[in-house]
Amino acid sequence: MNYRPLRVPADSERLAAFDASYCTSHIWRVEADGLALRLVEEALPEPFHKAYDARAFPNDVADADFALAAEARDGSLAGFACVRLVPWNRSAELSALFVAPKHQGQGIGRTLLGGAMTYARSQAMRCLWLETQTSNHPAIGFYQRAGFTFCGLNTMLYDPTEVAPEEVALYLSHQLTG
Repeated sequence: MNYRPLRVPADSERLAAFDASYCTSHIWRVEADGLALRLVEEALPEPFHKAYDARAFPNDVADADFALAAEARDGSLAGFACVRLVPWNRSAELSALFVAPKHQGQGIGRTLLGGAMTYARSQAMRCLWLETQTSNHPAIGFYQRAGFTFCGLNTMLYDPTEVAPEEVALYLSHQLTG
């Protein structure tokens, strides 16, 4: 695997065709009790499949302060990560981290995440945070294993006409400074 800077417009075609889909048989459901919120892991009766509209990926990369590509030996894009800096509170947003399904389980995500964290630290950011969907069970497990912790959710972020009703925005963060 070759890791290199991701560039727009040079990588735009490969980004726009990138398969960032996932499939899961579990989700996290949000249960509310007054001001208390709890995430409950739940098995689904049928697997949930989500595919992202990759046509937006070139714009995401263009808006990033840092973008890293994982390029397979055949020259295909195996994965990528993007970071946006938020200087006013010294945080960095992991705005994208995707590994193509056929390349998952090879350590590519860990390497991309490591590159994103190294970049954020080099910019004196105090934490790296991200947003994902409660339906993205595989990603949530990945981030938890990498040391990210739950830090919030937004039940109204997604347009219900565009996403599954199971999807709620989940925020995770990782402290970068001691």
